Amino acid sequence: MLMFLVVSVTTVIESRTRKMTSTKGLDWDLLKELECPVCLEYMTSPIKMCENRHNICSSCKERLSNCPTCRGKFINIRNISLEKSAASAIFPCKNTESGCEETLLIGDRTNHQSECMYQSTECPSAKLSLVNCPWNGILCEISGHVRSEHGSETLEYTEWFEVTLQNFYTARRYFKAMFIGDKLFYLVWEVSFDTFYFSVFHVGHKKEAEDFTYTFKIRKLNENISVTCTCRSYLEANWKVWRRVECVTLHYCTVQKYVNQNRDLSCEIEIRQRCCTEVNVTARQNYVAVATEISGVSENAWYE
Repeated sequence: MLMFLVVSVTTVIESRTRKMTSTKGLDWDLLKELECPVCLEYMTSPIKMCENRHNICSSCKERLSNCPTCRGKFINIRNISLEKSAASAIFPCKNTESGCEETLLIGDRTNHQSECMYQSTECPSAKLSLVNCPWNGILCEISGHVRSEHGSETLEYTEWFEVTLQNFYTARRYFKAMFIGDKLFYLVWEVSFDTFYFSVFHVGHKKEAEDFTYTFKIRKLNENISVTCTCRSYLEANWKVWRRVECVTLHYCTVQKYVNQNRDLSCEIEIRQRCCTEVNVTARQNYVAVATEISGVSENAWYE
């Protein structure tokens, strides 16, 4: 068992070292010193020490009784000098081995990694619609995966289209995947308790998603409800979007008034970039699709 652990850690370190040599402008000696000997993540303030001056990150120190390097006791002293070096050091992205070449200060690294196009993620169909898809890959590969493996579930439209939600009185959640040009979007509707939610998630990082807006409209006779919101990143696709009310949020009883005699709800959707000019209504083509009902969803599925 001990031999296996040593080999495993050595492999990780050697792999990282090989990758380091391909990225320019970084102080690799300092970065090696900043590596925690336990988790191999880069240490930042507070950096703890043992009685023999070996460094360890604060998270790992809390889980151990003795120094993993020398078995010495921990002391209540921080390595202030190394903390200062870490604060001004330039770090590679955590997803370097997947192809990301970004280098950043430690304060920017965490924000970047939450939006990095090279981070590993699951298939959107599995995450949003409970489809049994085992695929995992980097964010920039999702569009190709969806086209090849979920093409029958995905449609291509211009900016404006209409989607029909069937069996509206009994279904709890719907989804629809679509390409507009080369951009992939996921539309999610959900009824939770007495509230109706709708949001559009762009498969891309947060800043790119915020460049798109969507307008949701339902109508019946001379009455209509229209709401315009900002698209969210697929990386933000969870119940927090609902809870923060960063989407279309309507009372369920209000939406029920717009359901037709077949118990279907027709939604007009427009997705466009902020920089684009207003689309001429007379030039719009009427694309109609049926959203996929997601079965087996509990009343509070995204809150679990």
